Amino acid sequence: MVYEVQTDRERIDRIAGRLYGTATGGTVEALLAANPGLAAEGAYLVRGRKIRVPAKPATTPDPALTRPWE
Repeated sequence: MVYEVQTDRERIDRIAGRLYGTATGGTVEALLAANPGLAAEGAYLVRGRKIRVPAKPATTPDPALTRPWE
């Protein structure tokens, strides 16, 4: 799938949140990996910029992660 940025000053994390439902779990990294050079364009993307959208990465809980509330 290809996504076209709809507004100026759009951020990749916001795009990941919109497309994948979250900007965590490797979604931003997946977008960056699928689009070499995208990170070098800066923090904000311009309207009309097309980016490749890979499948949502599979996430597995990190066993080393400690949550004090659990």
